Amino acid sequence: MTGGPLDRGPLTGLVEQVGTGAAVGMIDRFLDMAGERLARLRQAVATGEDLRDVSLSLACSAQMLGARDLADAATRCRTTEGAAAERALAEVEALAGPTCHALRGARAALSGR
Repeated sequence: MTGGPLDRGPLTGLVEQVGTGAAVGMIDRFLDMAGERLARLRQAVATGEDLRDVSLSLACSAQMLGARDLADAATRCRTTEGAAAERALAEVEALAGPTCHALRGARAALSGR
């Protein structure tokens, strides 16, 4: 783990590239989809169906916003098997709440509220 759920560097870079409004929109979309993505990842780890696409969806979005630990754990759900994949899923589940909380704080800071 990096010492916190969110590395602000990638988010700062994203704001520089696309602007504050678009970055806030990306945070909002991540937050809106977090529960569904987590449910889909649980199902994919259990069944093996769509695991690649589901884990990439979460990992890529998390990485882009600076949630590197969450991205790494989501990636391990795809690149490991059995008990190791289940441990990675447990890590994703443990990181999801603090990551979303940190992203809400980043969103508020970007929005000036």
